[in-house]
Amino acid sequence: MTMKVGDRLRSNLTEKVYKVKRIKDRMVVLESEDGLNQVLTEKENLRLFYMKVENENGIEDLIL
Repeated sequence: MTMKVGDRLRSNLTEKVYKVKRIKDRMVVLESEDGLNQVLTEKENLRLFYMKVENENGIEDLIL
């Protein structure tokens, strides 16, 4: 999954939407839309646990 800062991702486990806050080497920092939670994970984990949200209508891109 290719991503850049500002992309929105939905968790497959919790359905919570996160925004990519920072990308550094193999690590990614995700921040919840309300700004209360952050997740630090490896890029490889994004394929397993997140789907990219394409637009505000909630249409999701199923790129694996």
